[in-house]
Amino acid sequence: LELMTMLYRANLDQKHLRLVSERPELLEQILSFIEENLSQNLSLDDTARRFYVSRSTISNNFRKEMGISFYRYVTQRRLVAAKNYILAGESMENVAGFVGFSDYSSFYRAFKGEYGISPRQFREQQC
Repeated sequence: LELMTMLYRANLDQKHLRLVSERPELLEQILSFIEENLSQNLSLDDTARRFYVSRSTISNNFRKEMGISFYRYVTQRRLVAAKNYILAGESMENVAGFVGFSDYSSFYRAFKGEYGISPRQFREQQC
């Protein structure tokens, strides 16, 4: 009877404990980190090391909670920020650097792929 009671209590305790990878705060912290560091190199490996979790933990959380991959989310956030810089009148080359693209051609391809128009066409349509 004692053994059964101990097993029951252990099982009950396990239900109340949550792994760090299952905490909703982890995803919130990662999202904040991404937002604050859009201009930096944001790799999945570096982010996993920073938060002391595995790459798969981050990937799984993004797919489960956000419905997209880590890299897709980062790219989308960068492109949203880029639109704001474009509307503020920044040069296209500066915009690419401000939002973390290594060069203008990478930025151009990502922007056109996401929105179907070039960054310059976007500026012309909005102004």
